[in-house]
Amino acid sequence: MFIKTPDTSESNIRLERQDMITLESELRQAMAGFLSFSSYGLYFPPHPPQEMLVVDDQGQRLVPVYHSLEKKALLPLHRHGELLGIFVARNVPGRVTKSTLYLWSCLCRQIMDNLLLHKKTQVDPLTGLANAVCLEQNLGREIRLVHRGLWPDTPGSLEDGVSDFSASVGLICLDVDGFSRINERWGYQFGDLVLQDLARLVARMAPEQAICARLREDTLAICFSGATTTKCHQLAANLAREVSELSCENKINGERIRLSVSQGFVTYPQDFHGRQLRRSVREQTGLMLEKARRALRDAQEHGPGRIRGFSGILRESGIVLDVLPMSRVLISLGRSVDAREGQRFLVWAAPRENGFGAAAPLEPGGKEAPPSRFCKAEIQLVEVQGETSVAEIVLLHDPGCAIVPEDQLTILHPGSRQDVFGTVNERRRERRSISQEDQVRDDGQEPVAEADAGGREREARETDGEGDQAPGGARAWMPLRAHDFSRHWAGFRQKHARFAVMLVFLEGGSMESEPLDHGDVDRKIHQLGAMAAGKLGPDMVLGRFSFSTLACLVPESGALSLENLAKALVQEAEETLRGTVYVGLAEYPWLNFTKADTLESSRKALEHALLLSEPNAVVFCSTSLTVSADRAFSSGDVYSAVEEYKLALLADETNLIARNSLGVCYARLGKYGDASAQFAAILRQAPDDIMATYNQGHTLLKQGEPDQARRFFERCLELDPEHMFSLIRLGQMAEQSDDVEAARDYYARARSVPGGEGVTHRHLARLELREGNLEQAREHLHQALVHNPKDALAMHLLAKMYLEQGEDAEIAETLARQSVALLPEQGAYWDVLAKALESQGRHEEAALARERSG
Repeated sequence: MFIKTPDTSESNIRLERQDMITLESELRQAMAGFLSFSSYGLYFPPHPPQEMLVVDDQGQRLVPVYHSLEKKALLPLHRHGELLGIFVARNVPGRVTKSTLYLWSCLCRQIMDNLLLHKKTQVDPLTGLANAVCLEQNLGREIRLVHRGLWPDTPGSLEDGVSDFSASVGLICLDVDGFSRINERWGYQFGDLVLQDLARLVARMAPEQAICARLREDTLAICFSGATTTKCHQLAANLAREVSELSCENKINGERIRLSVSQGFVTYPQDFHGRQLRRSVREQTGLMLEKARRALRDAQEHGPGRIRGFSGILRESGIVLDVLPMSRVLISLGRSVDAREGQRFLVWAAPRENGFGAAAPLEPGGKEAPPSRFCKAEIQLVEVQGETSVAEIVLLHDPGCAIVPEDQLTILHPGSRQDVFGTVNERRRERRSISQEDQVRDDGQEPVAEADAGGREREARETDGEGDQAPGGARAWMPLRAHDFSRHWAGFRQKHARFAVMLVFLEGGSMESEPLDHGDVDRKIHQLGAMAAGKLGPDMVLGRFSFSTLACLVPESGALSLENLAKALVQEAEETLRGTVYVGLAEYPWLNFTKADTLESSRKALEHALLLSEPNAVVFCSTSLTVSADRAFSSGDVYSAVEEYKLALLADETNLIARNSLGVCYARLGKYGDASAQFAAILRQAPDDIMATYNQGHTLLKQGEPDQARRFFERCLELDPEHMFSLIRLGQMAEQSDDVEAARDYYARARSVPGGEGVTHRHLARLELREGNLEQAREHLHQALVHNPKDALAMHLLAKMYLEQGEDAEIAETLARQSVALLPEQGAYWDVLAKALESQGRHEEAALARERSG
């Protein structure tokens, strides 16, 4: 159903030829509402065909044309006499009369009106950029494309040309500094002109295929695929430089103003982690916008013209807000910036402070001397809320230098094992002391340091009230505070040659979506401690790892022996506390891990448990390492993923998921021989593993072994006759061997598989071009772009076709530019762009494109 809406002369939104490609899906659906056809095509002739021009008493008009012999209808797509394109419908049944043609003409005008209306719902009327709704839709589509290659065990993780996926997507938000003052001083009309100038600059600077949008008032955004932190920062820096050179003139009084913009950016999936990556696309879209706005807000807080990446907030943007009793501080980092309990930060003296609250000294001549930055303390997060966190002071570097508000924070080795569990030097000392400890134990003596640690442990327990009798005669197990636990952990692991660590997480104790009842969480944590003590015995050390997580250190025990006790604790907590509890366990010795690594291993086991559908206890194992490696892979850190997958296989060589993922990582790094060895090892253990079979074929193809690769793809079809990726690979290989009929058969079979229709259009288009069936090829290419608007090959072939058939060179240039932006290493794409520019007389630009074509 179509709704008639009149044009308004005030609107500056118009339909253009490029919109016919962008809105092709809506156009085809609208045409199918009144016209039956088997196939269609879009044409962009530079001039209207004579047969479609009619001159009568109403003047010159464009009318539909029907060729009865070919059963082909040519429907003009025009507005106000400007031809934007021609919709060619083939195999149109029935008898077509003059009344039918007139009706078609009216309906075409109505369709164009509705396409304009649709465009208006996607475009900001002031700036001409996309609006917030359009940005969210495109961002969601980009996230879906990233999902197709996000995990190493997904079919698209190795594909380059068969599947359509994106490695990452970035979002930059920028806001004009002091824009409200511009409106107040020069008026809102001038403010609108400033925004329009800025929007034109942003659209010019943004990469091809990027979506530029206006979110609200003076906040603009750029969304583009293939983004990294470096690319986002580079684009933001270029924008800041260009904006600083932008001069906006008030035409009333001739006054000029200079602008600056604050910018914040986020990348997906690099700035997401854990459960965030398992949320729905809609939730992740909203979360990505929220993170970009949070980064923008942080940039604005640090002054005009600043740029801040989301990951940089946690790394170096935190400050101390207040100093609390009991050696605690309130800091500016919360769950909104992905702060997590247990993370450690260094506290640095605030700028302009010499460490004792005094102003920084002055240099000769009155200039302020550069601040001497020094570290005051080390803190650990124990309670994380929405925008803030409470941290305990773990170590004061100088007791005479107090922590004060505005002191700055930097995270302590984010993402590494040192961020929670001690410094590198401590580990080195620990490794050097292992042999010494063994020798002392053989002599039947205990090192003095260990005796001190044990004495501190007993003293702390007495100080914290452990051993007091609770009402009813039950022993009240009061956990050690976080900083006390960190100290005891160091002594405990030196004292014991064998031990287990158990982390017990109470879900709901750190949820920012609900008001936090500290008393209720404390009560439940103490009850959990009592339950754990009853099951693990009196020799364990119980501490507060974080606000909602308990850590249990159990000497002379293994994790496997505690697994059933931990599962019983989970069950008892659910029944008694009406709460959800997850447990992660790890033990020492385990593989080549040090004692200091054991606490982090238990944390990884806890993260493994949190991914399970039901509350459970998980012992750190090969699967836990695989989960951790998957997280590194999804964030783009392939090298870290390789190391963790290797450890997973060292723990369990039968872990086929880890081995397959390791092979995928090697292939991503171009180490095809190593990748092939991993897939071959899988097939020796599981000959029917279809994923490893396909990946082995893919790797052999990359190594230049097509005959061997073909056998593996054919084996995939034996295991699953509808394996879409193998059908497409075999079709490509048949096409390269000039066996067009076999290729067509493989592509047709792939097209009939659920999800295969959209992927096969580009391949079918190549076959039609090869046989000279230009109209069928054009239709397939248009369908490929409907399925994936960022199909670089389809854009390239369509641009080439438009040029060869003498159609609109501007449309060909647009498609060619988008294709080279997506795949700049393809010389043939640059060659088509050069031809498109030459056909428009832009020879200097064409020469530059020729240089890139090689």
